[in-house]
Order: sequence, then structure tokens, then C-alpha cells
Amino acid sequence: MQEECVSLQVCVSVVGALECVVRRCLGPDGGSVLFTRDTGETLITRHGQRLLSALHLQHPMARMVLDCVCAHAKATGDGTKSFIFLLAAVLRGIQDSHMHRKGSWSVPGLRNLANRLMAVSRKELEDITTHKITPYASLYCSLHSYKLEGNVLDLLIGGYISGRVGIGQADVLKQVLCEFYHKVSKDQNAAETISFIHSNFSFLHTTVTGLPIGCSEVIEGLVVTRDWSVWTELEGPIKALILYESFGAVGENIFVCIQRDYVLCTESIMKQKLASLLDLQVHVILSSVKQPESVLQWARLNRISLLECVDLPQLEFLSNISTAETLPHAALQQLVMLKYCRRMQLSGHRYACLGMFSHMHTLVLCAPAPGLLDQTVCVSQGVFAMLQHLSESFCQKPANTRSDQSQNVLSSQDLWGGIMHAGGVIPVGGTFEFLLHHYLLNERKSCDPESCRLLAEALLCLPRTLYAHNHRRFLNIQIRFLNDLKRWDKTKEQESEMPELKFGFGLSESSALGLESVSGKKQLVVSVLQCLHRLLCVGAILHTRSLLRTGLQTYDEEDEEEKPERSDFTQSTDA
Repeated sequence: MQEECVSLQVCVSVVGALECVVRRCLGPDGGSVLFTRDTGETLITRHGQRLLSALHLQHPMARMVLDCVCAHAKATGDGTKSFIFLLAAVLRGIQDSHMHRKGSWSVPGLRNLANRLMAVSRKELEDITTHKITPYASLYCSLHSYKLEGNVLDLLIGGYISGRVGIGQADVLKQVLCEFYHKVSKDQNAAETISFIHSNFSFLHTTVTGLPIGCSEVIEGLVVTRDWSVWTELEGPIKALILYESFGAVGENIFVCIQRDYVLCTESIMKQKLASLLDLQVHVILSSVKQPESVLQWARLNRISLLECVDLPQLEFLSNISTAETLPHAALQQLVMLKYCRRMQLSGHRYACLGMFSHMHTLVLCAPAPGLLDQTVCVSQGVFAMLQHLSESFCQKPANTRSDQSQNVLSSQDLWGGIMHAGGVIPVGGTFEFLLHHYLLNERKSCDPESCRLLAEALLCLPRTLYAHNHRRFLNIQIRFLNDLKRWDKTKEQESEMPELKFGFGLSESSALGLESVSGKKQLVVSVLQCLHRLLCVGAILHTRSLLRTGLQTYDEEDEEEKPERSDFTQSTDA
């Protein structure tokens, strides 16, 4: 067993290497990264989580950071690249503070600093967000309601995807995602609609390779990526049978010894089952398994459409949203009512489309290459993860801080309008970072100025990176905004003089406006400081050549000798 000491320099180097990978992908003007493998396979992406997950990380500290990033992205759906930048900036700030100290940071000193930064995230961050940033966001939205009213969802989605796909693709994808949400919602409970899409996104989208992203569309009904084995034009409503077994199955309680008797028994049972379908007036069969050829022939003769080898989870999803009726004599068969059945073609492939009586639609995502298609799917799924986190944060607030309406009756207009007026969204491009930087330095209540200063200075790394191509403009915006903010804090009744950042998506004055979630930005800071705490509290890395045993185990020495030698496995432990 080998032991490797962990120092602050190691942490800075590891996180700095990850920062170099994502640096060119940040913001709407960022580029994409091309990954290649020995097999010749390539991956082109600018999606942060996809990018970091594709790396072959050997250092355990890097894998620890990746685990933290993935946990944050799973909860909020946002901030993967910003996470790395902010973490690297805080570590460099701690390293630079060595020059102002008599000696270097000791391990106990780093742990103490990590605990103090966590205390800042629990006290100062919550207080500043609630009493400073949220009122600013609420007042900003009130003064610009003529631009934001009824358009909050578009601006949220646009602000999210602008840094994850190309500029030409962002507008197309934003329109398709907004259309998908509105068609699924149909003025129903907005929070439940977001939760439904987020939880079932894998069933509500299908992918098509070889077409430009502009061919993406929203199709009414549930698209199944299978072609009909037997197809007959039918008019709805249609009674459909969901089948989880073959019609030729004879059951577990039947035992036969002669092959001829077995065949006769199977055919008899199958005929009985097929005859019962005619009595039930079933015209569509959706099967999770392949049926015998005799069943297909029977379906053709009786004008019954048959769809085979449908994914089991998709059939269960269809059963759940259709309130399926389980047949009493067959536990593996269910009846559902369909609005219609269609046969459709997408990019040379035939699919089945099942019409539901609910507001069911399928998001068809297209891209010219598999890597770009995967990126488009990740971005689209992340949009609804972000909206889910935002709507949950809003609905969990006390009623007097958001509205008098309960969560059960929130329409789309109520939800997004309520979030806007409650200060739940803020302009993209560094507004949150500038505000938090200013208040951490000037209006903190903590008696720990060093921790507040470290975090405040690190926050500016995000807008500074966005303006890496024009550092002078960044400084001008920073000085003007902070000066205006100081004057506004003294005379808040003069709303017309409210400070405002005007760099929008494309980092230019004329660019379109975008919004981002205040709760998501706050959670980003908290997640980064939690990851920093984990890094600074690691005292040593133990390199072992056997599987890690986390519990008490007993085994013989002979068994240990017979076990083959394992590959290197690294473990991080507190010293």
C-alpha cells in the first residue's frame, strides 16, 4: 500500500487541469471540444457534464470533484462549467493568500478555513440572497415587466441553452422546447407539468440522426421507435391490448410429456386467447415480446394492428398514463383506450404513433451526427431539470412570500409570473456574481472577513471569463455597475436609477436578454463550497492493489492467496 500526501498545490493543479478543459466552452461565444478514441470514434460537445464525464480521470481528487459536479447537476440541471471555474478560483485565492501570511497553510489551518467557508454559505449567503439579491431581482423584473411578462419561460430556456449549443442552434431548440412544454401543459398545473416532463423525459422524446437540428419538432401522441408488424388503418377511439407474454405460452401448471400433445395444447390455448380478443373488441395489440407467425397471420385476417418488441418500460409508462384495466383472467394483459393509431416516417425509418386522450406529445430531436444529437438530448433534458428545481424552490416558499394561490392551482402564467415578481430569476451574464461580490465585501454580518473576501473575489472569475476577449470592457462594466449599486443602496426609492448589466447572451449591448434561476445560482455556490470542504479535509491518498473493503469481513489466508491481483484502486481518507 502506497500513501500519497495531499497538499493545496495538488488540489489547485487537479482542478486547474479540469478548468483548462472547460475554459473554451464557457458562454455563448464558447467553442466545442473534440474527443477522439483509439477506435476512431469522435465526440464533439460543449455540454459541461457530458464533457467532464468523457474524460478518463485517474487522479482520485479529480474523480471526487467530478462526483460533486454530477451531484450538483443532477439536482439543479445547471452550472457544471461554472462549478469548475468557481472552485478553481477559490483554491487559487487560498493559495495566493500565502503571500500575506507568515507561513504556508497547514493541514489543520486548511480544515479550519474550509469550515469557516461552509459557515459563510450557511449564514451569509442565505441572508444576502434573501434580503439583497432577491429584492433586486424582484424590482428589476417589475421595472422591465413590459419585456418579461408572458415571456419568462422563453428567456429562462434561452439563457440556459445559449452556452450549451451553437448560436445558430439555440434559437431553433428554444422554440421547440417552449412549444413542447406549452402543448403538454395546455393550461394545466404548471408545476405538475414540469415534474411530469422531468421524470418521464426518456419516454417523451425520440431521436433522429442525419437531419439538421432545425428539423426537430413536436408530434402529438406517443412515438414508439418500432414499426408495426401488422398495420391496418383504423379510426378511433380504439381499444388496445398491452401484452407482456407470447400468445403461445402455456403456463407453468401444464406439464406434457409428448411433443404432439404439447403442440396441440399450445395451439388450443392460443386459439382461446385470440378468440377472447374478438369478444373484447380489441383492434390493436402492443406486445413486449415477439409473437408467433400464426398470430401475425391471424391479426392480418381479422384487421388487427400488431406492434411487437416494444420496450417494457415504455409499455408500463403507457399503462400508467392511460389508467389501464387489467384483465381478470390474464395478469399479463391490460386494456387501454387510444385516441388513434398512426404509422409515421422519420428520416427513412418507420415508427408507430399512439394517440392518447391526455395531452400527450413527443419531442422529436434531430441532429446531423450522433455526438451532436447526444448533446442536444442532454441540453433538452437539462432544461427541464433546471425548471423543475426552480419551480420546486418557488412552490416551497411560504404563501405570503409568493402568492395567495396554492400549488395545486398554479397555471403557467401564475407560476412563471409569480417566480418573476418574487425575484426568483435574474439576468444572465454575471448579475448574481456582481451582487453577491458587492454585498459580501460591504454588508456582511459575519466576523470572518477573510472567508467572505476569498469567496467574493472568486465570484468575479465567471463574468471575467465571459469577457476574456475584452478585459477592458469587463473592468468598465464592473466599475460602473458597482458604483451604481452603491448609490442605489443609499437611495432605493429612486427606482429609475437602478443599476443594470446589459451584456445579455452574446456579450454585447444589443444582444437578447436571458434569465437564470436565483435559487440555482445560490445552490451552485453552496455545492462548490461543499466540494471545497471535501478537498481540503483530505489528508492522504492510499493506493491499494485490491478491492476496497468498507466493512468487517472474515476470510482465510488461503482464500486471499488464491485471489487474483487487482488493478490499482485509489482511496481518499482523512488523515
